[in-house]
Amino acid sequence: MDNEDRGRQYKMVPDAPPGAFAISGINSVAYPSQFAAINTIPQPQRGSAVQSFYQTEFWNTWFTQLLSDDLAKRVFDSAVNMGPGTAVKLLQQAINEIVTTPIVVDGGWGPNTVASANSCVPIALIGRLQQARLAHYQAIVDRNPADAQYLGTAEHPGPWWTRATQ
Repeated sequence: MDNEDRGRQYKMVPDAPPGAFAISGINSVAYPSQFAAINTIPQPQRGSAVQSFYQTEFWNTWFTQLLSDDLAKRVFDSAVNMGPGTAVKLLQQAINEIVTTPIVVDGGWGPNTVASANSCVPIALIGRLQQARLAHYQAIVDRNPADAQYLGTAEHPGPWWTRATQ
């Protein structure tokens, strides 16, 4: 939530694509029915509905099986921002940079991904995941230079930089 609505204000704000709106990062185009339902709740009372949305749409039961809470939070944040399949692929790629027996990079959660993640030293895996996230965002900018505004730098972080390095 710190990346989506740090002040927990739960107010509607303009979002991309043009004409879309968001409440705590819940985009009206990507999640129209969920956004509409939350938008009907008085602003100060939206917190539990927002939490329920993220729990239902993104928090995966496999996350609770990860031994590192810091890793779970980073994969969860990646899933919110990039989509679950991309987030898991980046995790699997990061795992394969550390383990001696690689796993399949297919974007699917499963016992092999969880076991392999848990076999890694958390700080090392988190570092590899952060590098993979930065590379993912840089590839987006390489394809569409107008998106560089979201990348930022260490001195002037944009939303993608902040997400990739947390």
